[in-house]
Amino acid sequence: MKVSKIGIFKNRVPLLLMSMLLAITITGCNISRGPTPSEKPEDKIDNNIDKDKEAMEARNTIDENIKDKMKIVEEVSILEAAKEWFHEFDKIEGAYVFQHPDATYIKINSKERPTGGYSINIADYSGEEYHRVIKFEIVEPKEGAIVSQAITYPSVILEIPSDAVGQYEIRTEDGEVLKSKQKLILAKLELPKENESISNPVRIKGKIVAFEGAFSVRVLDDNDKVIYEEHLQADAGGPNWGNFDTEIAYPKSNSESGSIEIGEYTAKEGEYVARDRVSIKFSDK
Repeated sequence: MKVSKIGIFKNRVPLLLMSMLLAITITGCNISRGPTPSEKPEDKIDNNIDKDKEAMEARNTIDENIKDKMKIVEEVSILEAAKEWFHEFDKIEGAYVFQHPDATYIKINSKERPTGGYSINIADYSGEEYHRVIKFEIVEPKEGAIVSQAITYPSVILEIPSDAVGQYEIRTEDGEVLKSKQKLILAKLELPKENESISNPVRIKGKIVAFEGAFSVRVLDDNDKVIYEEHLQADAGGPNWGNFDTEIAYPKSNSESGSIEIGEYTAKEGEYVARDRVSIKFSDK
């Protein structure tokens, strides 16, 4: 029996079409699955983002010749009181000086910038014992650098070790003096600790800036009534931080709790001004 070639061709056409459709479907599935986990496009994108981010985060710097006088610190590492005070001036151009017995912190806020990539370089630190001058410059991003396309407010926080309070003037290298504010914490009670049960006598230790080093310690009950006061002498007078470490004996209190504070009397009015205060518990009531 003879079979026509035309008939054979007609019978094969549907089979060829089906094969082609099947091949296209399989190819489409492979495409939809995408690359293997080791070749994820997002991995490559993430790497690029990390590089771009690194390029956008310009670093603040200090000239080599003054690195032994100060250092740049992150906000998370500073005293909580300083951090809260600095936040009052976020995005406001100026210099903000927070002086504490533990350290002096200075935050320099630059004015608004159109992009990221700007940084601050501390170029010089000089001056007398009390009056001190810090010079800085704004470093612009290099031409062609990858920077964030958003308004930024470059700033830097400096930590300066000091055994005395001082007056700080912050200026640009061009001589422009920044508006500044300062906050002085003039005393610190190291002992007793907050909410500590105290003995009698009780150890009083800390630092204070007081005229000729003279100051007073007071023991108060839970109604803020003074049950004992004693005049003490630190080992140095202002503007230096004066250290003290002594014991005082106080009358027995009927209160379970109270407070201990240190301060000084004003020269003009003779009014007592508390410089630091901690809550305590009486263990000998």
